[in-house]
Amino acid sequence: FFFTPSRDRSHSWQQTPAAAAGGPAPAAMQSGGLDTDGTRYKSADDMWREQASSPFDTACWYQKGIDYWDKVEASVDGVLGGFGTISPNDLKHSKSFLLDVFGEQLEKSSSSLVAADCGAGVGRITKGLLSHHFTEVDVIEPVRHFLSKAEESLSSSSSTCKCNFLLKGLQEVEERPGRYDVVWIQWCIGHLTDEDCVEFLKVCSRSLKPEGVVVVKENNARRGFVLDKQDSSVTRSDSYLVQLFTKAGLKVTTSRLETDLPEGLFAVRAYALVPQTRFFA
Repeated sequence: FFFTPSRDRSHSWQQTPAAAAGGPAPAAMQSGGLDTDGTRYKSADDMWREQASSPFDTACWYQKGIDYWDKVEASVDGVLGGFGTISPNDLKHSKSFLLDVFGEQLEKSSSSLVAADCGAGVGRITKGLLSHHFTEVDVIEPVRHFLSKAEESLSSSSSTCKCNFLLKGLQEVEERPGRYDVVWIQWCIGHLTDEDCVEFLKVCSRSLKPEGVVVVKENNARRGFVLDKQDSSVTRSDSYLVQLFTKAGLKVTTSRLETDLPEGLFAVRAYALVPQTRFFA
């Protein structure tokens, strides 16, 4: 009933009237929000205290998300909630963004280029984008039958890109210093709690090569946040996401809205992020 893609997938693409109302988003953590049952929260902190206030609650949060996606067909249409037709335009936008933020490095590199596709679903982004520009991609996905489909699809591809398949959630990803030129995170970061989101982004930052970039492509709530209680995900506002990026020590160098999606959907924005320390080196 509203658009909350997760791990490059969505069970619904339309935003609620309440989520669409209002003007610019206020300060993130202090902003109120709502859930899919219509419950309103005074702040994100209040929501997280209810959803993930203990290790047990947090484990239940993640398992509920896995349980939801375990029942979804392993196809592009399945992971995009029946809106598989938007994939070509989405990939076109993503390619343009990648070339803008990393095109110079792609052109001049004489060595192997390595990317990570985080929350990869059935491998849509690796197959349609990353495998055309990188010599190696780590395909990271926590839902077993999605990862199996990604391996089947990418193994039969004519691409020379080497793909490694990792069955794990983003909160379980380990630091690999200096490995990645690009870490691509699309429609999945909403499944992470704020605390785990910040820690995951720190892992990504420490895993970059010296000129590497983290790309986050995600829905934006108009203000505050919208909690999807069905699949354990949160659609955050632009300012909410930027606060999390900042907490993780990352700076937004470029951001861009995807403008060719059907009406009535949440805004989708791509962010290019680099470590803040790069500006003081």
